[in-house]
Amino acid sequence: MTAIDPRRPEVIAVDVPEDSRLTLDALADAAARLPEIHAQHHLAQLGRLLPDGVVERLSLSTPEVIRTIATNQSWVMLQSLATLPEYQPLMRRVGAPHQLALRSAGEPPTANDLIAFVGSPHASVPFHYDVNHHLLVQVQGTKRVHIGYFDDADERDRQLARGLMEHRLNVDREPDRVDDFALGPGEALVLPAFAFHAVEGDDDVSIALTYMVATVATERTRDHYKVMARTA
Repeated sequence: MTAIDPRRPEVIAVDVPEDSRLTLDALADAAARLPEIHAQHHLAQLGRLLPDGVVERLSLSTPEVIRTIATNQSWVMLQSLATLPEYQPLMRRVGAPHQLALRSAGEPPTANDLIAFVGSPHASVPFHYDVNHHLLVQVQGTKRVHIGYFDDADERDRQLARGLMEHRLNVDREPDRVDDFALGPGEALVLPAFAFHAVEGDDDVSIALTYMVATVATERTRDHYKVMARTA
C-alpha cells in the first residue's frame, strides 16, 4: 500500500487478495451472525440528494438481500464486522497503514471498525458525511465517489449540524464544488472525517470494505456540531 495522508482525499493502490471471507455467500453468512442493528439494507436508487434521509427497505432478511444483490437494487452495510473472529486479521491488515498515518499526523486512534458494503449495479448513496476517518477499499466491481465542498463556512457548518440532528439529516443542496474519484478492485479512497460525499455504483455488483477510525479530534468536532444541532 502506498503512503496515506489521512486529511486529504486521494485514491491509492492497495493489496486486496482474493479472500473467501469477502464473497457474497461469506458476507451473507456474516450478516446472519451479526446483531440486526449492525446488518442493515435499503433500496438504493437514491440520486445525489435525499435531505430527509428516509429510505425504503425490501421485506427480506439482510442475508437474503446480499444473496440477491445483483437484481434487487439495494445497498447493504455490515458494521462491526471484526467482532466475528475470522474478520479480525483482515481489519488489522487493512487498517494498519491508516492507523500509522493518523498517528504520524498527531491523531492517535480512539476506536476503529471494519465495515462491508455490498451494492447492486447502479446503486447510489446521496450526499452525506461520516464523523470518522475512512479508508474505502474496493474489493469487487467499480464505483464513483463524489466529494463535495461548501465554499461558505457558515453554510458548511449548517450542513454539518444537520447531520447530527436527532434524525441525522443529509445535506439539502448540492455542494458548491465536487471532486470525482473512480474506484476499481485494488484501489482505495482516503476519505477524511466530515467530508461530504455521494456514491454511485457502475454496471456490476460492488463489494467494498471500509476501515473506520475515530480520534480525539473527530470526537471533539462531532461534539461541537452536536451542540450546534441542538441550538439550531
